[in-house]
Amino acid sequence: MSTFMKKILWPYYGITFFIMAVILFWGLSGVLGGGGHTYRVFIFYAIIPGITGVVGVILGLKNACMKWFYPVLSGIFAFLIYYVVFQHAFTILPGYAYFFVPFLPALIGLGIGVFIWNINPRYTMRLKGVIKMLLIIGFVVILIHVIHALTLDRIIEYKEVAFYSPNVSSDLDGYRIAFIADTHSISEERLWSIVNELNQKELDLVIHGGDFSPFIDKMQRTVEILSHIETADGIFGVEGNHDRHVTLFATMRAHGMTPLSNSGLSIRENFFLAGVEDLWNRNPSISEALVGSKPEDFVLLIAHNPDITMQQNTTGVDLILSGHTHGGQITFFGIWAPYLTFRSSITDYGQRFRAGWSLSQDGTPVFVSRGTGEYLPRVFARPQVILVTLFRE
Repeated sequence: MSTFMKKILWPYYGITFFIMAVILFWGLSGVLGGGGHTYRVFIFYAIIPGITGVVGVILGLKNACMKWFYPVLSGIFAFLIYYVVFQHAFTILPGYAYFFVPFLPALIGLGIGVFIWNINPRYTMRLKGVIKMLLIIGFVVILIHVIHALTLDRIIEYKEVAFYSPNVSSDLDGYRIAFIADTHSISEERLWSIVNELNQKELDLVIHGGDFSPFIDKMQRTVEILSHIETADGIFGVEGNHDRHVTLFATMRAHGMTPLSNSGLSIRENFFLAGVEDLWNRNPSISEALVGSKPEDFVLLIAHNPDITMQQNTTGVDLILSGHTHGGQITFFGIWAPYLTFRSSITDYGQRFRAGWSLSQDGTPVFVSRGTGEYLPRVFARPQVILVTLFRE
């Protein structure tokens, strides 16, 4: 049995053990920290499922007698990684969900390997080249994302957006707005870099599009730091699906920020700013938020989740700013985001609100920011702070 273990099981179990041990070490040492959950969640959605799936196929092809223990082992190991790297458990349910992330690929991989073995054991020799090719492709894809995560994903893009509208009055022509969204667990160093950069832009208005942080202490620190941005007309914000609105709004008011919750107000003559509650957690109402606006006003609406613009009337709005989709998280060079296609729990509208310009159901322009504290790296798509300049058309 010991010889069998050395020749068959140890190499494949060893691959999993080594890679997951490295991930654990990175998590404990802080290498996987920095910009929030960027690399941590990528590990669970890509690296660990890929490892367990491929190793499962190989074990199945080898027809190793202890192969069926592999899904359980990888599941336990991944649960341990989840707890150690995140350094807490959100709830019991997500913990079990992460257990199944490696468990199911390992089980499916074993099934594929065993199926091929049962058809004809000689096929296993022919598949060695295919497996090598898949491993090389997987390694290259992961390497591209990791390199991006450690380089471009740490560089915040200050994207300049010009918006022309006949409703922009002559007094608002050239009005400068900074839109920040989805800061999540972005480091204090990066937050201060945003403050310092924006304080050089001579801004008229700053808006936070929600998802400050799911952790109260981090949220409070984020609000405190962002409150140092200098503007002519103040700093405003809405809640996101990861925010606890009662605590958030109290913290915002304590630091001189104004929360918007199905409400709006006139910032200047003929300029009305409105914001809605989060679509997932509460009851957003665009119509309530627009109460008090006048037909001649330029109306800017802030909605964390852009899906609301496909479900409610937006005809009284000139421009909508949103976040939430994180630019599709993992994309193929910024062109297509499979995460938004195959997981409707983020958005019900596929690629429509990945990032950049889109339209509501009524044809109102919607700009979706990728956010600044992303959960996953996206090839060649940096985190963003949006700088909107209004021009009279």
